[in-house]
Amino acid sequence: MTQDASLPFAMPNYDLTDKVAIVTGGTKGLGYGVVRTLAYYGAKVVITSRHQEDCDKVAQEIIAAGGDAVGIKTDVQHKEEVDNLVATTIEKYGKLDIMVNNAGVAITKPMLEMSEAEYNTVMDSNLRSVFFGSAAAAREMIRQGNGGRIINMASIGGLVGTKNISTYGASKAAVLNLTKGMAIEFGKYNITVNSVCPGYVKTALNAEFLDNPKYQEKMFSKIPLKRWGTVEEVAAIVLFLASDFSGIITGTYIVADMGTTCS
Repeated sequence: MTQDASLPFAMPNYDLTDKVAIVTGGTKGLGYGVVRTLAYYGAKVVITSRHQEDCDKVAQEIIAAGGDAVGIKTDVQHKEEVDNLVATTIEKYGKLDIMVNNAGVAITKPMLEMSEAEYNTVMDSNLRSVFFGSAAAAREMIRQGNGGRIINMASIGGLVGTKNISTYGASKAAVLNLTKGMAIEFGKYNITVNSVCPGYVKTALNAEFLDNPKYQEKMFSKIPLKRWGTVEEVAAIVLFLASDFSGIITGTYIVADMGTTCS
């Protein structure tokens, strides 16, 4: 749609041309959808996972489609690797505009059976990575002086209790609070910080499980829209938060759960 000259203001848009975005955990699932969406709307995208070959594969897909992308192997559990990710991005593209902290893990196990090592894996992947990834990104955004967007992938697991994933839920609840704190600290630099809380989203990794008719019948009885979410729908929310449309929004979260947490 073209700009309407009769409007007394310029409409914002989703154009991310010349923006540089990092997406952690960008080779599979929600992260992959976010990478493809941001690239489609013009962003130069830096893709991470723990395996360089996976990063390179997705980067080549973006390049083949006419976009600009690079893959950087990163284990987000380690601060030095996250710092290197941001530093390498600056070396490659000269700036950073959008940081999407998407990487994370869930270990489904009763609390009394959870080992210390498993606890650390969940917390380091889901919370530590967001803290240090956001800090590294914010330092560059502040230095650049043009503001920026930090977007954290949380979960409805951070809003409600769920059996056998208490550690995961605690990590995501912490991300929601961290998001608010960062929004307060970074707001004066025109850096917005927000989270997305997906519900049950069908991906290539969980499709077989979610397609089970008995499980669908059980879960859809609790979901008002009677369906799973899609990767594309969550990616669209990240696009919104990365775009000019969301400049007034910071320190909050968008729940994308087909109504699951209504009651």
